[in-house]
Amino acid sequence: MEQERVSSYINDPDLPSGLEQKNVIIQRDRFGYGLTVSGDNPVYVLSVREGGAAHRAGINTNDQIIKVKHLLFNSYV
Repeated sequence: MEQERVSSYINDPDLPSGLEQKNVIIQRDRFGYGLTVSGDNPVYVLSVREGGAAHRAGINTNDQIIKVKHLLFNSYV
């Protein structure tokens, strides 16, 4: 069963200038989320498994992860 992808582009005052936010929902499949990340502030996507959950959601290598569930990563540091 193909999983649905939801994405949108919005302006967010919490983001550093020059960045465009892409909201995605990654639905874990039987192989996991299908991506590898590195870093703690900022967090970058190192790799995306072809055909995996993150790939289907529109995530690309070198994307920067700013928020998860509306929480900024720099709020943890």
